[in-house]
Amino acid sequence: MNRRTRILLPLALAGSLALAACGGNDTGQEPADSDKLRVATSTTVYADLVQQIGGDTIEVSPVIDSPAQDPHSYEATSRDKLSLSKAQLVVANGGGYDAFMDVLAQDLELPDSAVINAVDTSPVAHEDEGEHEGHERAESEHEGHNRAEAEHEGHDHEDGHTGEAEGADAHAGHDHAAYNEHIWYDLESIRLLTDEIATRLGTLRPVDAESYKNNAAALNDELRGLESRVAALQGPLESTAFAMTEPVPFHLLEDAGMTDATPEGLSESIEGGGEISPQALNEMEKLFSNDAIDVLAYNTQTESPQTERVRALAEAAQVPVIDFTETLPANTTYVSWMDTNIRALEALTS
Repeated sequence: MNRRTRILLPLALAGSLALAACGGNDTGQEPADSDKLRVATSTTVYADLVQQIGGDTIEVSPVIDSPAQDPHSYEATSRDKLSLSKAQLVVANGGGYDAFMDVLAQDLELPDSAVINAVDTSPVAHEDEGEHEGHERAESEHEGHNRAEAEHEGHDHEDGHTGEAEGADAHAGHDHAAYNEHIWYDLESIRLLTDEIATRLGTLRPVDAESYKNNAAALNDELRGLESRVAALQGPLESTAFAMTEPVPFHLLEDAGMTDATPEGLSESIEGGGEISPQALNEMEKLFSNDAIDVLAYNTQTESPQTERVRALAEAAQVPVIDFTETLPANTTYVSWMDTNIRALEALTS
């Protein structure tokens, strides 16, 4: 073997190994048992759940990795796209919350088997969609009945006009009752999601499938413990009214038996980055002053001068304020984070 041959052979071998390594990282393909599974998630919430289930057999990368980032307004980067392209599994919230993940998945043409959207396994999402469809059917039947009456009466334009206005008002109300996509604040939804994550990881890495199943079961035991504590609050907090600067913790507060008294459109305006109307602010101030709101749920992650004003109104009326975040605070797990949130609610009963 001459010198030229001795040099080229190792180079060719190195090139073959590099190509093999690249091929092993294609989304949806099973890696070698000695390699870690690569998982990309939209936020640290889902990254923690995946890590708890996958343990040291996975490498998880959240796109939103700081409490200072707002998932609603986040725009994906080329680095994010590269991260998803190397992942065997992608976990997102779905429901329009982390729309940047949908864009990335479509651009990369990821197969459905490589993507988990948490809303797809959430009973809350399906229940709310069913209720919304039921309202729409009822509205359609009601409008049909009104039309039949108008044709029968023939000349009562004033009554017919009033019926149309009432129908429009009813429809506007349904627009505001749109389904709340922040399902990670619903413990049952997360418990069902952990099973789905374990199943998908096990499919990608059968040798560790049983371990993933056991880890998910252990996590679910902790989640059931949290669910029991929330259920125990339904009696003591049944008559407690809350307002939110954003609809992030809604599911947890509702599961605890509390009633939403937030002025219509206020939390949605804040979440969408819009201005709170003077009417909504005035209504909020009156509700605080008249003791119609017992607690303010405050999203510290998207704080602004307007939300600070709402908080100041609550504090001036001596209404308790509970801080919530959209993603995991630093150095916490999902379970410990929810434990802290539930403790804050439990403190309202003392």
